Amino acid sequence: RDALKGKLKEDNGLRDSEVMVCAGSNQAYSNLAVALLDPGDSAVLFLPYYFNHHMALQMNGVNVVYGDTDPATLLPDVGWLRARLADASQPRVKMVTLVNPGNPSGVVIPRAMLEEASEVCREAGAWLVVDNAYEYFTYEGSGDGPPHSCVEGPHVANTF
Repeated sequence: RDALKGKLKEDNGLRDSEVMVCAGSNQAYSNLAVALLDPGDSAVLFLPYYFNHHMALQMNGVNVVYGDTDPATLLPDVGWLRARLADASQPRVKMVTLVNPGNPSGVVIPRAMLEEASEVCREAGAWLVVDNAYEYFTYEGSGDGPPHSCVEGPHVANTF
């Protein structure tokens, strides 16, 4: 655990996060879905979504809300997220999932966008789950994309 915490601190800038070891990122996500959500709760997946996240939510009877993405960049639309989480006429969203870099898109979410999404979730009382399983599958070394970054907070769970 100490070695993993050291990795998270050095490589990802996560200084106040706890570590739970699972049989992979998919298992970690499934554990989070079971722990944080009840059947009938709502959770956001941004299109295009990772199919295993969708299956984990469906297996637990969670209502999936499909989030908008910018069609040109495939980045999540944080404005849409802010509006959806604030919409009292819709069922409350308890969890929002971001995949960084995206699977299947490969798009790396810029730090400022991650921070904004985190703040939107915090304000709404929703969990933000960030799947970072592909953290090393980026084009940052070629100069073609932003570096991978992470966020943390009492309402954030990161999987690797």
